[in-house]
Amino acid sequence: KFTWTLPMTKTGRLMLICTALVPTLLAAVSAPPASAQLRETALGIWAEEDGEARIEIAPCQDKLCGHIVWLKNPVDNNGQPQMDLNNPNPALRNRPILGLLIMAGLQPNDDNTYLEGRVYNSEDGKIYDVYLTPAGDTMEVEGCLMKILCASQTWTRVR
Repeated sequence: KFTWTLPMTKTGRLMLICTALVPTLLAAVSAPPASAQLRETALGIWAEEDGEARIEIAPCQDKLCGHIVWLKNPVDNNGQPQMDLNNPNPALRNRPILGLLIMAGLQPNDDNTYLEGRVYNSEDGKIYDVYLTPAGDTMEVEGCLMKILCASQTWTRVR
């Protein structure tokens, strides 16, 4: 077996190694981890597809969560705040919808392509798995029951 190599000084080898490694090291240091980018992209206030509510995605301890911060119809027919009337727990049915925590435990999935967590639907009082895929000023939001019965919508960034 014949291997042909060019003669190289120690300085030349060091320069070659540095030239090859520096761009890789700079990219690793300057770019935030994919999970941090995904989290940052999701932060903000989002309008639901039907325009009925706005949700703020914000940090909650080491994960993200979502609160209702605006309702198109914040009061009922009697002029009273909309309440969480469909909650399965009778003790929680007197909570106002405005300000309600509806998303919790949001964190990047294993390959950092979407955020996953849980979402509470005040319309039916149930909790679902939720998957958020933010991309600029839009975010795909998919709610699933047992990962097979799913519904999705596109939210738009308000700020």
